[in-house]
Amino acid sequence: MEDIAVVLNRLSIAVQFAVVICLFGYFLLLAQVVKLREVRLWMLAWLADGAALMAVFVHAYSDISPTGDRVTLILYLAGKALFAILIVSGARNHLRPGAEPKINPLFLVIFLTAWSLILGLAVPNMWQAQLAESTLVGLVFLAGGVTILRNPRSPISKWLGLAMLVEGIVFFHSAVLLIPALWGNLVGFRYLNYSSFIDAWAELMLGLACIAVLADRREKLLHYANRELLASQQRLSRLVDTDPLTDLANRRSLRRAMDSVAESGGIIIFIDINNFKEINDLFGHSVGDTSLQRLARIVVEQFRPEDHVIRWGGDEFLVVAPGMDHGAAKTRVGAIREALRRPADEGPAFSIAAGIAEIFPGGDPTAVLEEADRRMFADKKGR
Repeated sequence: MEDIAVVLNRLSIAVQFAVVICLFGYFLLLAQVVKLREVRLWMLAWLADGAALMAVFVHAYSDISPTGDRVTLILYLAGKALFAILIVSGARNHLRPGAEPKINPLFLVIFLTAWSLILGLAVPNMWQAQLAESTLVGLVFLAGGVTILRNPRSPISKWLGLAMLVEGIVFFHSAVLLIPALWGNLVGFRYLNYSSFIDAWAELMLGLACIAVLADRREKLLHYANRELLASQQRLSRLVDTDPLTDLANRRSLRRAMDSVAESGGIIIFIDINNFKEINDLFGHSVGDTSLQRLARIVVEQFRPEDHVIRWGGDEFLVVAPGMDHGAAKTRVGAIREALRRPADEGPAFSIAAGIAEIFPGGDPTAVLEEADRRMFADKKGR
């Protein structure tokens, strides 16, 4: 019976050790490609847990001296405490990315060193040390789990909080079972010989929860990056397709404008400022620019939102109005001329030449565009 107990004890430790090594290996590989602070913290946490279990493994599988027992106990105490603190620290960084570490690394080293040495050397019974360790680690995990469940970053984060609560409960249940052992009752102690099976399941659940929240965060980061990329493409497209002076579309948008009238028909209008060079010569190029901006604003005001107003180049503008008839277009051009007859804060009064050409459904937009251009030049010569 004793041999079976020993075999089960060693098997349970081996199972837990294998689980922890697999989790450490996964996070080690993940840390090479995912540059998140919680990944590094969790990788170190599973390394610390592996070191603690290695100490237990050596103690269970070899006959060592009392001094060796104390050394393995110190390694176990330091490793398990560090494991819990690093897991919770990684969870905190998951909740608040980029937040400063809450625990000073130097203080952490001093605390862990003092904690493991005092319990490992000064406490007469190793089960007393294990009771204190289980209580500390249980408290750390329970505090971390409650914090996450109260302020989850996402629904997936709740799984991490629950896994940490389970881990805390497992350590507390070990502490409760160890209390009678302080007075010589070994019933709980015998059960704890096989508790590594439970520990392995709890740590596997914790590791999977860490992986789940990382996958969730990576997915959100990818969605955010995709939104930023689309927004950047839209901004770039706007910069490329927009005239910087007037904020109108430039001639790169002509194809889209022509497509809007190719099937339904409409009106194409060329507009040009008369004697624009004189405005620049008499008043300066800054007044010439403001005159172009004034004309652009008035043209946009006179036409509909679905009409395309384009700065063709220099002092020439193009309007593509789907579904509009010649009379409506002539009326709007007349209103533009009337608005420009009077000086304004932007500059002097000036006149325009305009060429209006109608395109019928199925017509050739290029031919109509050329016709509007010819009529604009004819209007300019006639004036």
